[in-house]
Amino acid sequence: MGAAALLPLVLEGLSAGASYINTRNTEHKQDAALAQQIRDQGQYQQQADSKVNQEVATLSKSSSAASKQKALDDYTNTLLTNKKKTNAGLTQDIGSAAFKADQAAAAKGVDQYGAQQAGLMSRIDAPTMQRTQEGYGYGNLGTDLGLIGRDAQGTNFIDSLKLRQIRRNPWLDLASQVAGGAAGAMGGGGGGGIPDPSSYLASGSAWSG
Repeated sequence: MGAAALLPLVLEGLSAGASYINTRNTEHKQDAALAQQIRDQGQYQQQADSKVNQEVATLSKSSSAASKQKALDDYTNTLLTNKKKTNAGLTQDIGSAAFKADQAAAAKGVDQYGAQQAGLMSRIDAPTMQRTQEGYGYGNLGTDLGLIGRDAQGTNFIDSLKLRQIRRNPWLDLASQVAGGAAGAMGGGGGGGIPDPSSYLASGSAWSG
């Protein structure tokens, strides 16, 4: 078989090879873009999971004991600040020894009553304070998840645009068609002849870079 007879086969091989390479390269770019899109969304999901896990850990440790102690400290500090007013008239250094003893006992009774009331009020306030603090945690978690979701949607939109913009290389397709047309013409098959490059490029194919 002479060189002239082999040339159409060579051109057909080039045509098929160029088309295959173009298809493979396009698929690789699409796969890479899709993988990046998945990785990006996975990172946002990890951020959201981390926020949820933190809040779950905080709730698992939540108890009214800390709230009760804080409330008790606040009431106790208030009693100490106002002790002079509440014990007014009960600590004067006047009268007989018996009177002074009665004064001291009365002052002690006032202090004990104040301490008892502080303990009672702190136990009443503790559950409300605990639930309020947990509510703040829920609210902050909702805000954080909302921000993460918004960022994830924005990134996903951009990644989707990049994926849709991936196109076949028009020059490789042109080379494939030219080689295929030349092979058909040289083989005497009358396969439409060599295509006009300008009409192909005007068909709307985009160069993806």
